Amino acid sequence: MSESRELFGGAMACRIPSTWRDVSQVRQVPDNQEVYQDCSEESGAVLVVEILEHQSDVKNEDAPTFFFADLADANGVSQDDLTIQPNDMVFSVKDEDATKQRYFQKFSLSTQQSDSHACIAVGKQQVSEKSLRIEMCVLRLTNVTTDLMITLSIPDNKQCSVGDDGLSSVFRELLATFCIRDWGLFC
Repeated sequence: MSESRELFGGAMACRIPSTWRDVSQVRQVPDNQEVYQDCSEESGAVLVVEILEHQSDVKNEDAPTFFFADLADANGVSQDDLTIQPNDMVFSVKDEDATKQRYFQKFSLSTQQSDSHACIAVGKQQVSEKSLRIEMCVLRLTNVTTDLMITLSIPDNKQCSVGDDGLSSVFRELLATFCIRDWGLFC
């Protein structure tokens, strides 16, 4: 069971499982992040939605690998301890795009957002003693010079339902219900 949750003071929203807690209720979270954790288990999955400065020197087709490696570096993971599954999950998020409709049913661009892309990557990272499955989507919002990174980290020992696209049902629902309500957040 999931419920609609407001992110960044209501500027964004998506459906997140109802058993997941807002981590900012128990510890400090940076202003550019929203973090939720699965509370049904002690070592549950973690969702992070992060607003980043747009990396204009990174091409859209290179973005999944770039951001996945950048996350690994931030987690202290060496290149030897990560794998990324190859896929062709880089697509325009214009309303008429068929792939966009599969993943971002509720997402709509403001009229200024004509050149935006979604880049999806799935892989594994060995963080300390834990092996994590990482599902990542980067929304490249070039007209507001923002890369919006949505990351779901799932411990390898946790069972999750994965579709033919390699994404968990939790991540697919999150993307399908994700929307930006207030584009002023990026100004």
